[in-house]
Amino acid sequence: MAEASIPYTYDLAALKQSQSLKKPLTLLALGMGENDSDYLNYLSDLGYVIERPKKVRRLYDQILAQIPNVLLINIDTLKDEAIEIIRKLKENPLTYTSPIIIVLGEHELMREILVLEAGAEDFVVKPVSPRILAARIHTSMRRNVRLQVSNPLTGLPGALCVEEQVTRRLDEKVSTAMCYADLDYFKAFNDTYGYSRGDNVIRILATILHEAITMHGSENDFVGHIGGDDFIMIVRHECVEPICAYICQSFDALIPFQYDEEDMRVGYITSKNRQGEEMRFPLMTVSIGVVTNERRVIESYLYMTELAAKMKEFAKSIVKSASEPKSIFRVDQRIN
Repeated sequence: MAEASIPYTYDLAALKQSQSLKKPLTLLALGMGENDSDYLNYLSDLGYVIERPKKVRRLYDQILAQIPNVLLINIDTLKDEAIEIIRKLKENPLTYTSPIIIVLGEHELMREILVLEAGAEDFVVKPVSPRILAARIHTSMRRNVRLQVSNPLTGLPGALCVEEQVTRRLDEKVSTAMCYADLDYFKAFNDTYGYSRGDNVIRILATILHEAITMHGSENDFVGHIGGDDFIMIVRHECVEPICAYICQSFDALIPFQYDEEDMRVGYITSKNRQGEEMRFPLMTVSIGVVTNERRVIESYLYMTELAAKMKEFAKSIVKSASEPKSIFRVDQRIN
């Protein structure tokens, strides 16, 4: 019996309900050709809204302009650009939980490893079975919905809860500061000591963030874990400085003890960068970018997150240019 004639129903209605902030269910297909039409048409028949960009330039910006529920990438067409797009999407809190599925022309071990390490949820190899692809997409979306509710590593609320908290506060026009915390030099630590010790560092940071809000925050302040080593705190304006100062001081005091004695003594580890070159990496620090609605009007979660992410990158640039890196926070003081 032909595959397409086998009845199979996906509960897309349930997915839409669980992702109520992202309707309808959109699938962005990048790098697709005429030979990919069969399985794209199959997904369309199941209820996905398929979008295929006509322009191949500035694909990352096109994705951010209209974030899809799921991203399908033909890596044979986009090659190394696909890897870079995946990395950037998984480093962005706006797109961290959007599932990314890769289509490969043939099994190629190193490329499969690269796309998974970059953050893709899954991949399929041509010839693509439409039913298998649909099942993998559906499974990835359900998994990521669960991650948005709570993070399994730390137990903290996930991206969906963060978005709901921010949206409600902005709608009510209450004092709101978003603090976006991210680890510096974490990849080098993971590569050197392994994921188990890396997970322990993330748990330590989660504990410090929770302690900071408990000790220096107000009653309704909130901390969420949006994935990896990325955390977002939602606090009142007046609580920003004592909360962030506590986090920076506590992290810098505790984190050296996560390193082996010799590495802690010299103050760095030797590991490879993304280009495969060996270099020295300082002990980990935490960078926090802060944006508030105290001096400017912020009407959407997406805009506030974008501003906080830029401030976080600014803080990280200061850390990386310092001769003796220390954890820092920076608050956006602009009024427009």
